[in-house]
Amino acid sequence: MLQVTTASHLTTPRITRPDPLPIGWGVLMTGAAWLISRLVVAARWAPARDPFTFTTSLWARWDTYNYGSITQFGRTFGSCHRPPFAALPNPSGATWCGTAGWLPGWPWMIRVAQTMGASIPDAGLVLSWAALGATVFLVWFGWCRMLHPVRALLVMVGVGVFPGAVYNFALFPTSVALAATTAAILVATRERFLIAAALMTVAGLCYPSAWFAAMGLAAAMLVGGLALGVRQAIRRGLWGIAGLSSLVILALHDQAAFGHFNAYVLVDTGPGLDATGFPGSSLARLVIGRATPEQRPLGRVAANALALQALLAVLVAVGAAVAGAWRWARSQAVDELYPGAVGLFVVVGIAILGANGGAWNRSVVLAAPCMVCLRRLPIGLLLVVVGALGVVTAVVSKSFFAGTLV
Repeated sequence: MLQVTTASHLTTPRITRPDPLPIGWGVLMTGAAWLISRLVVAARWAPARDPFTFTTSLWARWDTYNYGSITQFGRTFGSCHRPPFAALPNPSGATWCGTAGWLPGWPWMIRVAQTMGASIPDAGLVLSWAALGATVFLVWFGWCRMLHPVRALLVMVGVGVFPGAVYNFALFPTSVALAATTAAILVATRERFLIAAALMTVAGLCYPSAWFAAMGLAAAMLVGGLALGVRQAIRRGLWGIAGLSSLVILALHDQAAFGHFNAYVLVDTGPGLDATGFPGSSLARLVIGRATPEQRPLGRVAANALALQALLAVLVAVGAAVAGAWRWARSQAVDELYPGAVGLFVVVGIAILGANGGAWNRSVVLAAPCMVCLRRLPIGLLLVVVGALGVVTAVVSKSFFAGTLV
């Protein structure tokens, strides 16, 4: 039976559960969830199906090479019409060139791993795979430890195959950002706000959609503190805003290094890089015969899958936010309020401020923690949700391996 803790003047009420399963169960279920997710992601691409094959070339696509460059040389920035960039191809006609449009957190971690003798691809892949394992374990530890193992495994797999899942296994920083975000949500429910802010800062230095996640957590912390009075609510909200410290760190670094505090924005929004549109626009353009040269190789099946993937992400995030808010309104428990708000802010933030193909394909995966808000769904419905996520993820992931998914 559920027990509700009594709020003191310093703590927010949250649900506690007696007699948790041993940690060994969590480790075992984490391995199972990670393996199932890995099999789903590569189900439609034979060379990657064997989960015990450590072939880094299968997982290197697009921005992977920018992150590798940052690992080796640090972030670079400058006019595309001046040395050293003037001699390089500039098919986008961009004004600003270099790698300042990509965040340095993950490359910094790879550089640390390199000191132990690992190559850049090997270190990056180990970090990505391990981070996803950490995410799934944290989901079990924080929200699923008292559930029936079958239900818990479904929730964990749902996080593992959430839209954008293929990038969690690739040479990309999304899984590291997701692990830090999930950890931040979890410690915030335990009233460890300084640690939560530090973890969100790490996430924000790894991947930009973590900034939306930090906003969601800050908003939820503010709302969750209302039961304790306005002063406590503001205090918690400020701790949440501190999770956006990565923006300050990035601005200070870029001002010192490049003379432009907004170097990231200048590169990331340059001509040829600011294509916008919900994934459904790719499908629409293919159907009416006006697809761009970049969209045509994707094909109608993949474009359909991308549109459906985005729709599922929206439905799950909205449903999770409603469930979390309802739970909080009834019991003042923040265990679901926080991940629900994070998922909603990530989806809405991407849709409003960064709705390009890459954002929907990759960045939406930072909304994955919201799956924990659905853990009380009827088991049949939960199975349908996770199954739908898995099928669409498998279809979309094929395009990643084929090199047609940005």
